[in-house]
Amino acid sequence: MATRVYLFVEEAAEASLKLEAWEAAPPEVLRCTDNQRITVRSGSGRHHADIEIECRLAGITLMFSIRDLWQEKSPMIHSMQQSVVDDYEDEDYDYWDLIYPFGVVELYRISLDRSPNTTEADARAFFLLLEHFLLKHFMMYAYLEREIQHLPPYFVDKSSCVKTFTHEGELGYRVRTYG
Repeated sequence: MATRVYLFVEEAAEASLKLEAWEAAPPEVLRCTDNQRITVRSGSGRHHADIEIECRLAGITLMFSIRDLWQEKSPMIHSMQQSVVDDYEDEDYDYWDLIYPFGVVELYRISLDRSPNTTEADARAFFLLLEHFLLKHFMMYAYLEREIQHLPPYFVDKSSCVKTFTHEGELGYRVRTYG
């Protein structure tokens, strides 16, 4: 696991990154993992990176940038911390819910290219694999509502470890590793 964006960029330069299927994965997941390409480039600074994930058989490509929120001293960290429920008697309390002091990235400039032949099942499988990929490499990722308005609604998988927060009056989502 990369705890900093610059370490992730170094890791990507040394090894081929892949979306990984699990044993007995359904065919749509396998279509996303067969004939894929992940490109990682340094971004606008040491704590930024540009990522492109292409699944040719599924006909889907996602491009986005990430930034290390701790290293950038982003005020978004404070907004995320405000959304953690500390009262263990509150029904929304989650023992595993915390904002880690490293490995927290923001996704921004998110764009999706989708072939007319891409099925809904392929797109859902792709976003599931994307979540697993990001959580394999980082402790948590976050994004603001405006970044995903043009994406399919299942980009935000409510059944996973997604929590909401408000940052400068805008709805944000944070996705953490599984407790």
